[in-house]
Amino acid sequence: MLAWSLLRTKITIVANGPILLGSISTAKSQCGKANCACRARPPKLHGTYYRGTGFLEGKRTTKTISKEMAEECEKRIENYRALQSKVDQMLEEALANAPWSES
Repeated sequence: MLAWSLLRTKITIVANGPILLGSISTAKSQCGKANCACRARPPKLHGTYYRGTGFLEGKRTTKTISKEMAEECEKRIENYRALQSKVDQMLEEALANAPWSES
């Protein structure tokens, strides 16, 4: 009979700062005015507009945000990805040390 010993381990993972799940994108656009420079050839588009995309209450949402806010969101997204990488690494180690991997 195989006896497994389960150890209780408390693990603390610390993020490098505030985290945010989502992405930031940029866009330029044309307006609806017929004589605007954005309709010329070549067009001079309006923008650059910054957009943050994420999930709110299970639904994907996109908001137009300022450049400064976009920069802050990028830092938080980077912190989230670093944290997720730490969790993924821990899971790989846990799987390598799972009770069934012992002979």
